[in-house]
Amino acid sequence: MTARNEKAKPDAASEPVRTNANAVESPATKRMLAPFAAERAVDLTAFIGQWPFRLPVRASAGDLSAMADRLGLGALCVSHIASIFGFDTRTGNEELLRETAGDERLLPFAIVNPAEAGWERELDWAAGAGARGIRLVPGYHRYGLAEAAAAGLVDRLARYGLPLHLCVRLEDERLVHPRYPVVPVPFHEVAELLRRAGELPVILSGLRASEWKSVAEHLNDGEQADRVLLDLWFANGPIGVVASLCRGNAWTRFGYGSCAPIQVPEATALQLAAADIAPERRAALCRGNAAALLGL
Repeated sequence: MTARNEKAKPDAASEPVRTNANAVESPATKRMLAPFAAERAVDLTAFIGQWPFRLPVRASAGDLSAMADRLGLGALCVSHIASIFGFDTRTGNEELLRETAGDERLLPFAIVNPAEAGWERELDWAAGAGARGIRLVPGYHRYGLAEAAAAGLVDRLARYGLPLHLCVRLEDERLVHPRYPVVPVPFHEVAELLRRAGELPVILSGLRASEWKSVAEHLNDGEQADRVLLDLWFANGPIGVVASLCRGNAWTRFGYGSCAPIQVPEATALQLAAADIAPERRAALCRGNAAALLGL
């Protein structure tokens, strides 16, 4: 019998396991994620900070560490949301380096805005302060990738050999706050950036699988993009997109990326876990492709 003022406790086998402030994982979900967790995946796109348009969308470095424990991640490429929406990028980048210092799995990717005065000093500072890569968000910072400053940033980054991470989008356009529209990033400008980058490792985030074809169409015959990797968080449809990528050679071009906390990290992880693909291709999509590009 249960005391009058005491609630009955659910059976432990059916009770969800609360893993951090932003996630609840059931035993069934944990079982479904097991093939993904076994690969020690690299998350190509993650953030800390507060997303300004939805109060629950936020994460600390501790939250990402808990997410890494929950999903079995071996590394995450992390930036600070404050460097997207703040008056400058330095404030967020300093906080990024401070917060990620406590977990070697969290690789700091500083955000630099080539439309901002003094971006050269910011890039030099970030490289010297321990950034593991440089991330661009042109749609939010409102500059074109064909502009001279963007080209200059790529050229200057080549001195350091750090990976260049380009966020084409961070959320579906239908979810963007109507008062704060984001400038679309043209595919031909993405292709121009890739030409400019040369041998630099480049990560493209937020492209549909089919949109990569549109980018590739703007590359000249014979131009190689072997150092380019796309994350999977927005690759989405059709159903079975991961298996579809693996039917040809496209699987060599993609890697896991969650875009957490803006997106739900389990969504793409479950796609990779459930896909009917060869084990070696699952391993490449989860970790191998990214580890090779980033030198992990």
